[in-house]
Amino acid sequence: MNAKPEEMFMQAWKAQLDAGLGAIETLTQSAIRMHEVQLSAATQAHADAEATRAVIAAATDPAQLTKLCAEWARSNAGKSFAYWRSLLQAGTPQAASGMLKPEMIDGAYQQWLDTVQRFYKPLEKSGS
Repeated sequence: MNAKPEEMFMQAWKAQLDAGLGAIETLTQSAIRMHEVQLSAATQAHADAEATRAVIAAATDPAQLTKLCAEWARSNAGKSFAYWRSLLQAGTPQAASGMLKPEMIDGAYQQWLDTVQRFYKPLEKSGS
């Protein structure tokens, strides 16, 4: 039995529509996952900012304040790179195309952490 041209056309058209709808579904799922990651990160960032504000307000000397700044910067860098890594894993278009790789995020985080640690060396109290 030979397929009619109309049937072949309909099958090809349906397959093309199905592929397009599948791509839309994948993009929608990725957007939902990325939104969830972003909402979680924003909520945590707000809580951390409030806690940091209270701790800094209670600081009593420059050494303590320097230590708090170093800890804050180090923590934020780690959280920032964890956030970008989670977006990468949530299925960003850049990740899908291979432009971003987890090793790139990890390498950038390590460079940032090294810089922060050099910049915020703890102040040593002078012995009097």
